[in-house]
Amino acid sequence: MITLTDFKNKSTYKGFITDEIMPIIIERLEYLEINDYLLNYHNTKDLRSKIAKMYKPILDQLFNEGLDKSDSKNRVVIHTFRHTFASHLAINGTPIYTIQKLMNHKDITMTMRYAKLAPDSGQSQVNELYK
Repeated sequence: MITLTDFKNKSTYKGFITDEIMPIIIERLEYLEINDYLLNYHNTKDLRSKIAKMYKPILDQLFNEGLDKSDSKNRVVIHTFRHTFASHLAINGTPIYTIQKLMNHKDITMTMRYAKLAPDSGQSQVNELYK
């Protein structure tokens, strides 16, 4: 588990990381002192801005070539990965309340936009109900 900071509501919450990410984090831990952050800046606006600027050219090259600069609907940005994560959770049958927790949504209505991606949600439970 890692502690994440939610920039919108200035709260922290716990998140899970995959086994593939562990070696990267372990390597980074060698350079950290007690209570240091993996990513840290003096204020969150600096951190968000630096991350966005760092990844923008990469995202533009990989996903945004040929798109008009004003095409915000189809343009891939860092936040796109957050939506993709939640979408994949829903598509794979993750319960909506679990998605809410993992996304740190304070209101379930924010999470409900992903529910439509799991049209078969509940199908297996209905099939198993009277067996």
